[in-house]
Amino acid sequence: MAEAGDLAAGTARPKDKTQANFTDPESRIMKNGADAFVQAYNAQAMLDDAHQTITAADVTTNPADALNYTGMLDQSAANTGIHARQALLDAGYCSEANHQAAAERKEEHGTDTFTATGRLCPDERVSPAPRGRIPADATARERMARKLHTKPGRAAYAQRKAIVEPAFGQIMTCQDGRRLLLRGEAGARAEWRLLTACHNLRKIFGQVGTPGLAAARA
Repeated sequence: MAEAGDLAAGTARPKDKTQANFTDPESRIMKNGADAFVQAYNAQAMLDDAHQTITAADVTTNPADALNYTGMLDQSAANTGIHARQALLDAGYCSEANHQAAAERKEEHGTDTFTATGRLCPDERVSPAPRGRIPADATARERMARKLHTKPGRAAYAQRKAIVEPAFGQIMTCQDGRRLLLRGEAGARAEWRLLTACHNLRKIFGQVGTPGLAAARA
């Protein structure tokens, strides 16, 4: 199975010489969830598992999610003052470089990373790990796959979809965040971070806000 993170930059967009956009030259042609090519930016967000608040947000012009692994975790740590206990990543972040970085991050900051190494079923259930020891010559990707299929790995990764997908759904649908209005990478980043800040305000109101305010705004 092709490794999504390593190959995304080369397969998720046409060659540069076939592109021309005069409305927003800093945007790029990327493949969306429907496998259609669209003019876009790659919006990133990292959430905490307890309250679905967004701890890091960014916009890039590269369609490969894998390039954002370290940067997003660093931004989250800077914003919150603590390093994440766990990082649950879909297959878009799967790359040998990220698996190596995850091992180093575990040693340095204690962050335990679980990354899908291939396409999972729609409910993101992970099958049990095969019996026996991990081969001594296993690659970093193969070791991550085995780790994900252990009982702790399956239990941890089962939470990812419920943490991340509702937040993106709310931003895209309720906040009309599917189409950004500002042009340029800096403008798109500012607008995306405004959308994520508004999402966080809604979560805060729901947790500690004025009685009845969250219900009135729903």
